[in-house]
Amino acid sequence: MDALDTAKIKQTAWEKLGGKWSKAIAALLVFILISIVIDIPSAFFEEDSMGECIWKILEAPFALGLDIGIYAYFLDLTRNKELSFKRLVVGFTNGWGFYFNLVCTQLLMCLFVFLWFLLLIVPGIMKAFSYSMVYFILLDHPEYSSRQLLRKSSEMMYGHRMELFVLYLRFIPWVLLGIITCGIAFLWVGPYVTAAFSEFYLQLKAKKEDVPEVATIA
Repeated sequence: MDALDTAKIKQTAWEKLGGKWSKAIAALLVFILISIVIDIPSAFFEEDSMGECIWKILEAPFALGLDIGIYAYFLDLTRNKELSFKRLVVGFTNGWGFYFNLVCTQLLMCLFVFLWFLLLIVPGIMKAFSYSMVYFILLDHPEYSSRQLLRKSSEMMYGHRMELFVLYLRFIPWVLLGIITCGIAFLWVGPYVTAAFSEFYLQLKAKKEDVPEVATIA
């Protein structure tokens, strides 16, 4: 099985960000701002109180919709498509069917990863990496069921989990730079990492294009 070149993926992501840094950073700031706004009500509850716990539960589906919006935005960026902030709310604008599928997939994914963690930590981490392409696949194939999405992601990542891990390791110096600059550099690190993750998906997808479509699992 041919390995993905993580150094090349990182470099390609950097090149695709060329001329788009301002838009990428702006999208990240909008995402952070909206995340802060929806979390404001939790500040009115005592820490670890029942009210705070209830709000965190209610807040989770909204946060999930925002998360996939960032994936959608940077997927467009790495595909060299025209960028629009509307993509940041794609989780809420693609219809109830899409949103319901997103929530169900997230719940099922968390359940499976949790069950693997009950066995041992390492298998749990490996399973989390296996499911790392789920959001991208959902954006490309909203017709897939939750089980199809999870299985398709596992098939794509088979033999490539270590490569994704190595890609993340390549950003350790950038993360340290963000810490040293008191978070300022994270305005560039965040878009860079996200673009590289998206580029990883695109190159992995291109490599796996000849894999048969996933059959629905009952």
